[in-house]
Amino acid sequence: MTPVRVLVISHEASRSGAPRVAAMVSRDLVEAGHEVAVLSRLPGPLMADLGTAAPAAVEPLPRVRRRLRRTRGLRGVTFALDTAVAALELLRHRPGLVYVNSTAAAVYLRPARWLRLPRVLHVHESGAVASSFLRHEHAAAELERTTLVACSPSVRADLAVLTGRPPEAVVLLPSVPDDDLVARLADLDPDRPYAADDLVVGCCGSVEHRKGPDLWVQVARRVREALPQRAVRFVWLGDLAAPVPGADEAGAEFVGPTTNPYPHMRRFDVATLPSRDDPFPLVVLESMLLGTPVVAFDVGGVAQQVGDGGRVVPAEDVDAFAAAVTELLVDADERHRLGTAAARRVDGLYSSRVFAERLEELVVAPGR
Repeated sequence: MTPVRVLVISHEASRSGAPRVAAMVSRDLVEAGHEVAVLSRLPGPLMADLGTAAPAAVEPLPRVRRRLRRTRGLRGVTFALDTAVAALELLRHRPGLVYVNSTAAAVYLRPARWLRLPRVLHVHESGAVASSFLRHEHAAAELERTTLVACSPSVRADLAVLTGRPPEAVVLLPSVPDDDLVARLADLDPDRPYAADDLVVGCCGSVEHRKGPDLWVQVARRVREALPQRAVRFVWLGDLAAPVPGADEAGAEFVGPTTNPYPHMRRFDVATLPSRDDPFPLVVLESMLLGTPVVAFDVGGVAQQVGDGGRVVPAEDVDAFAAAVTELLVDADERHRLGTAAARRVDGLYSSRVFAERLEELVVAPGR
């Protein structure tokens, strides 16, 4: 195997799913003997993790360019500046392969073509979101000569429609949890206490409309009404831009971000995913890996993730969601059975070992 010099581009360094996959990609490529550098378009709390396996840096002047993007009338100037920065970064790193880990970083595709560099676009977004990012970066036309990678079967199908390619022409590389890291960090103490008799219904993710915090508040209200005598806590971990209406009345706790969510996730009795749109959320697999049953709406590839490790209900059906959560809270044996099945499913289908093997096949593929 001839080592490849790979530049991994992450659209940001938050602790959300796609940047954490970028960290896994860089680590696995380094362990396979490749020369890797990581570049994030924005700074964030994951920079230390991104730099663990390979040199990591942030694009120059990220905050200045972000402010320019928000200034009316400067869209063309901002796009030209972003493209110039991308071209300069490619010239500086001189990679043999440009690994763009999100359509939100698709601005790198055009200058990579100018420099005749092989390109991989690893897509973590649903069709509508991916199309929006590609249109924003004027990158839709660049997909023709780019190796496309989908994080889930649903994203693969979306990309086939978007590009006119057959689905099998899109590489399927399902996102997986970093099992060793999750297990190690989950053994630490959580940074906020839980009473021994609390039944904890948890959720992790940024608090935004797409993630369904308003639907989750409705679920909390219904579950509390169904179980008035039980000590039930609804705890959401993640960035909170503004208060969620009705949260206090429903007893839903939006506690903000934490540097280590995994001890909380281990403490959850039921993990929830109330998203309106989520192609293949890593947090579902991480919860399952920790032996926690999942209740989720049927969006993206979530049903394929959960399988026999929880309950999947029709999208935005709050009553069905609340009923599934209530059922699991009152039946400890069923929670245990589903949690055991969840951990077994992740170990068999979504292991980091399988991810590393598929990634290596992608990077060294002839005619890439």
